[in-house]
Parts: sequence; structure tokens; C-alpha cells
Amino acid sequence: MDLEELVAKVRAYRGVSRKAPIADVARRLICTHSSVVAAHGEDAAVIRSGKKLLLLAADGILEDLVRKDPYWAGYCSVLVNVNDIAAMGGRPLAMVNILSCQDEAVRTRIIEGMRDACSKFDVPMVGGHLHPDTSYSAIDVAILGETDRKHLVVSSGAMKGDSVVFAMDLAGKFTPGIPYSWDTTTSKSQAEVKKRISVMRSLGPLLTAGKDISNPGSLGTLGMLLEASGRGASVDLLRIPIPRGVDLLQWLMAYQGCGFVVTCRPRDARRVVGMFGRAGLTASACGEVKASSSLEVELRGRRSVLFDFRDDTLGCAPPQKL
Repeated sequence: MDLEELVAKVRAYRGVSRKAPIADVARRLICTHSSVVAAHGEDAAVIRSGKKLLLLAADGILEDLVRKDPYWAGYCSVLVNVNDIAAMGGRPLAMVNILSCQDEAVRTRIIEGMRDACSKFDVPMVGGHLHPDTSYSAIDVAILGETDRKHLVVSSGAMKGDSVVFAMDLAGKFTPGIPYSWDTTTSKSQAEVKKRISVMRSLGPLLTAGKDISNPGSLGTLGMLLEASGRGASVDLLRIPIPRGVDLLQWLMAYQGCGFVVTCRPRDARRVVGMFGRAGLTASACGEVKASSSLEVELRGRRSVLFDFRDDTLGCAPPQKL
């Protein structure tokens, strides 16, 4: 694919374009507080509690996914929240949910998916709220986790000269009928899954920033990290890990069942890549953080600007700094 066409498709991808309104909502709603260490722009809010840091996050599942595959929607409602806590270098503790669904059969499938994911990730669902009389079906989950200063990973800490490292679990498959859902967890044991998601906690002391690769895909997630950090970057697309035989554009826009993009000092990049590898993820240093406002991508010697944060937004304006 031509680089300019790839850039245009990534920019137009729904997982990217739907992020922009977040900034306005956060600006109107989120307040600072003495106990809050970090909030907007991060995968989870960071709240002081004695010597520990509590992590609090919530996520909702797209309506069309609930309609298309209620079981997978329920499963993913847990998966996405666990990944948010993992990305912050945290341990997930418990979850609650809000389930809105009138159809008992659909509701049953959603619950089955949630239950299986809770078992897979070994994180309990401890309560929630049910709307059994809505005109729509929706599932939203909130999660509580914990970490400490040593292991905390934020989105907003990338610095000029840092290496950009992508890490993905290549042992997976695309979910049938859902072309951008790369499933790496349903076929693995609980032990294998927990080993992969816990690696970010081990890496915390070596990283300057990190996020789990979520709905905006690999490049969109990197864009969110850079916007939160007030930095730019250059990335060689052909250095990003990819399974054999998978289309590059589809891969770059895929939600990763377990995948992260992180930044670290160049001297630590080899160690970071090795630690990801020992946890079962394929990692590669693919670029460098710049003191600029743009994310520039390279493909076979050609370069193009994907995002220029002077004009573009992914809803991750710089949050409260640590």
C-alpha cells in the first residue's frame, strides 16, 4: 500500500477519529484534587492512598459489537479494563459493571463472556447495576487496581531521544466477523495470560511512558501517548512486529488482545525488548521520540506526517504531571 493512502486510512479509522471529543468532556468535567496524581490522558486515574497508588478506570463497549457478538462484547468489557490497569504497571483488584439489556438471551451471552474473562484474568466482578428495560443493549465496566511509585507507568512521560518500543503477542487470530479484533487470550491458559499482562509492572522502573494498544490501533495509541507527553516521534512501520501473512494496514488498526507501546531511554531499549520477549510478547525498538509536535511514519524510505498535534487531537491533551 502507498504510504499516503495508509496514512489517510489510519487517520479516518473510526477508532482514531472518535477520540477527539474526549478533550472537551474532560475539560468540563474533570477536577484536580490533592489526592489525584494523574488523570486525563492516562489509561487509569492515579490516586494516593497511604503508601500505595490506587488505579481507577472505566470502559464501555461499542454498541455495534454488542449487537454483533454479545459474548465477545462481554469478554472484551473485562479485557479492556484489565489491560488499562496492566498498562499503568498495576495489579487489577476488582471490577463492577453497568449492564443495560432487555433481551434475556442477549443478556445471558454478555454475562457468559464477562464470567469467562473474569476467570481467565483472575479478577473478580464484585457488583454493579442492571437496567433490564432499556431500548438498547450496552455493557460498561469499571476497574480498581493498585501500584506504587516504583512501578507506575504513565502515558505522559515520554522525553526527547527516548526509544519507541512496540510489543505484541503474535500468537493470536482475528475474531471471526470482527476484522480489527486480534484475540490472543481465549486460547491461552490463565497462567500464560497473567504472565503477559504483568510484564508492564516489572518494566515500570525502566519506562518513561506506556499504553496498551487499544481501539485506535498501534499508531493511534502511540499518538495518544505522544499527545499526552507533549512530544512527537518518528517510527519505521516495517520494524513494528507483525504476524506472518497479516495485512499491514489491518494490523496497524487492530485492537491488541495483549500489546503495548512504550518509551524508554535508548540505553534500556535492549533490556526492555528482552523482558517483553521472556513474557511471551514480540517487541522491537521502532522509532524515536522527538521534541516536535508531529508523529512521522516511514515506509520503505518514504516519510509522511500521520498526526500534527498543533492541528490534530486524539483527546489526550497533557494531563496533570507527576
